[in-house]
Amino acid sequence: MKLRILAVLIALAGIGNPAWAAAGDTLRLTLKEALSMAEKNNLSHRNAITDIGLAQQKVKEVQSIGLPQVNAAGSFNQYVRIPGSYIPNFTGQGPEFIFIAFQQKYAASANIQASQLIYDGTFLLGLRAAKEFVQVSRLLAEKSETDLEQNVTRAYALCLNTVKNLELIDQNRRMLEKNLSDIKEIYAAGFAEKLDVDRLQLSLDNLNVQREKLLTAVAMMQNMLKMAMGVAMDQPIVMSEDLETFEKSILVDGNGDAALQPSARIEHQLLNQTLRLSFYDEKRYKVGYTPTLVGFVTHQRNTNRPAFNFLESNLPINNTWVPATLWGLNLSVPIFDGFRKQSQIRQVQLNRDKTLNQIQEFERFAGMEYINARQSWVTALQAVEVQRKNKDLAERIYEQVNTKFREGVGSTVEILSAETELKNAQIQYLNALYELSLSKIDLKKALGQRINP
Repeated sequence: MKLRILAVLIALAGIGNPAWAAAGDTLRLTLKEALSMAEKNNLSHRNAITDIGLAQQKVKEVQSIGLPQVNAAGSFNQYVRIPGSYIPNFTGQGPEFIFIAFQQKYAASANIQASQLIYDGTFLLGLRAAKEFVQVSRLLAEKSETDLEQNVTRAYALCLNTVKNLELIDQNRRMLEKNLSDIKEIYAAGFAEKLDVDRLQLSLDNLNVQREKLLTAVAMMQNMLKMAMGVAMDQPIVMSEDLETFEKSILVDGNGDAALQPSARIEHQLLNQTLRLSFYDEKRYKVGYTPTLVGFVTHQRNTNRPAFNFLESNLPINNTWVPATLWGLNLSVPIFDGFRKQSQIRQVQLNRDKTLNQIQEFERFAGMEYINARQSWVTALQAVEVQRKNKDLAERIYEQVNTKFREGVGSTVEILSAETELKNAQIQYLNALYELSLSKIDLKKALGQRINP
């Protein structure tokens, strides 16, 4: 049980923090309802959905580079000390050189410029790559949803198994309490030994200890499921399915003989998307050798004044704003960049080789995972059938021993042994059902299929 708790804790580590829901009446949940609640409240999955919106906004950001750009600017200057120049004294009187300041004390300017990208090869390829990046975000969101579905399904199955084990212990307690009551009456009548009473009492006490431990385990399992679904810890929940119904609800297509297609796995699709993006990167660096052409139109006004009279009217003509308008083209031609682009292209090519190796490695891993998952499923099917027969046999044995015990021809040793064998057989059958459920989940994951409860 401790190992199972640890396994679920590890599986739920990537689920993320919950969006807490208010506690209320007991929440009865099917697996489908638990998955729907987790998909709505799980913060990690919600972040993955948000990443799609971020990628779409990134596309718009790249698109904006190709749209007209309009900018306005203004400036104001006041010379605390006006600059000037020494020139030869042309008056013929006084010093050889005289100092003349040509600049006015106050200057102001205002301009507005519109520009348009006419050609840039890197922009066109960057725009296409950005759109492909949106697909990466969609695939990551789908993977997040698939992982969440797997983890919640496993947690739900473990809850069912733990609750069912608790029900079995309660059932065994009732049987043991009935036998203990009967043996006490027989002992009071003088037809049984005190040792028989003590044996049953000891067995019942041990069962009560196991029950308390299992109650704690049930609470822990349900708390982890609540975390995954995003409900409050004090919200009572009850699984409305039983383990057998749950196991049958997970359908395996084609009796497990469905053809393996690695391309159906999200991981494979993500690797292929990375491969496509690498080709865009390579082309983007290559077109970086081509020129970039930008057209612009600028309108500006300038003024120079001897005094701060910007708020006055009826000024002389030398104080007015002087307009100017111009247009032009800016051409940028890359000539030599120190082999920077060549190095960038080579890095992209080497990373592409790594991605190709990762695709090949994943295909091999997916094949191995499918073979192992299918073999585990076949073994689990056989184990369920064997354990079902063992459980039925243990029930028959217990009924016969119990009948003998009530008729006074059986012993407490026999009834305790039969009770222990029955309890073990029931637990083994439940565990076999649980393992079969997990094997189906693993098989569907290996085939790239959803749980579809």
